[in-house]
Amino acid sequence: MFFSEISMSVADRIHPDDRLVFENTTDGIIVLQDGFLRYVNAIGVRIMGYTHEELVDHHFREFVHPEDLPMVEMRYAQRMNYEPVPDVYPFRLIKKSGEANWFEIHAIEINWKGQRASLTFFHNIQRRMMAEQALGQSEAKTRALLNAVPDMMLLLAPDGLCLHYKPFEDQRCASRICTLEGKNLRDIFPQMIISACMQAIQRTLSTREMQIFEFPFDSERGRMYYEARVVAFVEDEVIVIVRDISDRKRIEENLMQREADLRKENLRLRSSIRDRYGFHNIIGKSPVMQRVYDSILQAAASSAHVIIYGESGTGKELVARAIHDLSDRAKEPFIPVNCGAIPHGLMESEFFGYKKGAFSGAVSDRKGYLDLVCGGSLFMDEIGEIDTNLQVKLLRAIEGGGFIPVGGSELHQPDLRIIGATNRNLMELVKRRMMREDFFYRINIIPVHLPPLRERGEDLTLLIYHFMEQFAEDGRVPVIPPNIMAMLQSYSWPGNIRELQNVIQRYVTMNRIELSGKIGMDEADMDIMPDMDTSGHILDLKEALSSFEKIYIEKVLKKNRWKKAETAKCLGIHRKTLFRKMKELDIES
Repeated sequence: MFFSEISMSVADRIHPDDRLVFENTTDGIIVLQDGFLRYVNAIGVRIMGYTHEELVDHHFREFVHPEDLPMVEMRYAQRMNYEPVPDVYPFRLIKKSGEANWFEIHAIEINWKGQRASLTFFHNIQRRMMAEQALGQSEAKTRALLNAVPDMMLLLAPDGLCLHYKPFEDQRCASRICTLEGKNLRDIFPQMIISACMQAIQRTLSTREMQIFEFPFDSERGRMYYEARVVAFVEDEVIVIVRDISDRKRIEENLMQREADLRKENLRLRSSIRDRYGFHNIIGKSPVMQRVYDSILQAAASSAHVIIYGESGTGKELVARAIHDLSDRAKEPFIPVNCGAIPHGLMESEFFGYKKGAFSGAVSDRKGYLDLVCGGSLFMDEIGEIDTNLQVKLLRAIEGGGFIPVGGSELHQPDLRIIGATNRNLMELVKRRMMREDFFYRINIIPVHLPPLRERGEDLTLLIYHFMEQFAEDGRVPVIPPNIMAMLQSYSWPGNIRELQNVIQRYVTMNRIELSGKIGMDEADMDIMPDMDTSGHILDLKEALSSFEKIYIEKVLKKNRWKKAETAKCLGIHRKTLFRKMKELDIES
């Protein structure tokens, strides 16, 4: 620069009237002597915003930013003491307007009017400093963002050379993975990993689209699993983001193993129930019950909500318990709730609970069903009886929105499975706007249909003997006479299994059969039951039942003028069942 070439002898010869060069430069020029401004050129005056008189013979402290003043004073003193000082350095000047701007100083020592002085020129670097500050802030933010990410990041050349990397945040990772810079991946990783990585790099460079692949890696911590995302960077370089997915893979493997175990258990149960007379406290071997058992197993293997359809007394709660006990929620609570027995005004507090003082009589906090069943299954019998307002809140709770107890403010997030039951047509309730459509479709994911007892003819005898053993005192099971058994088998059982249970208990206790409906035969008809064949041989139970069944079916056919449909209806059986029995019993049509 011009000023750095001025020698002491040349400065001595400068006359105040010969300062044309100083006045025509593009930078401000100042001569400092004893810390005072002895000379300021026109550009310097204009930059500072002061008048010439407001600058000359004033100390530089008046114009230097307070934060930079110690540094400027120290360097000025060092220069005056012949100590080594940078010839160029930045600082901030305070203009007359109060604005602080960054300037860069170039200083040399001169002789001014016979005394030592410092000749300086200052160049405005405000834009550069602002750009550097912005760049520094941007780099700081970028570093903060990168440091906040626990993943490892690598900048790779197309041949796999690691140009730069950010290690894992977790320093327990294998040291071989954390020392990559300047090395080629081919020298570190097995061939299988290298092949996948290089293929991903080539696809990324050709398509400019991110590629993702997973790979295992044996480290000091055992077998680890990683996910690599390859992203195009600049020119032929790519960024590879490596994430530790070991925990996720272990969870996935455990889930897959559990799913495989469930499938095996499912197959084992399916094969075993076909050879048994019952399944998980449910009695029956008929084809319709086999289908019910299949539905139970499917529901137990899932976490979806269930609706059990069936007439009153068909055993819906028993099926719900079987689903819960066979599911992965078996160790958590199973809470049965009869929705039809809860007054509408109390439903919200019963399901969601309430806080002390929420209403008159709320003398303490009380948990609702949704809190009590946390992690388990909530069996909602007569689910069609809840009103639409409660349906909205239940829907929000089971979809993850949570609920707030009555009188409370804290949001609860329940973990539950709903197993509903109904003897009503829920789709019809939706059409009549008595049930919300969104609520219906949310809970009606797995439907289970229970058949009425009248459609389970093959199971009736099993159920009768089951209840006989259940209610027998001292293990002594009473004998049911053939005519009584025939009466039970001919009855249509409108109350289903619940009614059968009550009838058998009454018979065991009081030795009397009482049926609420009509079975189509008088007391005198009981005498038609033969107890011997033509030779006088006493018939065994099976022979007696067959004989009575044939006589009774013929009698009902005659009463209905041999109309098969009406006869089957009176007997409470299907037409196909009637045709089969007529063929078995050799009844002519």
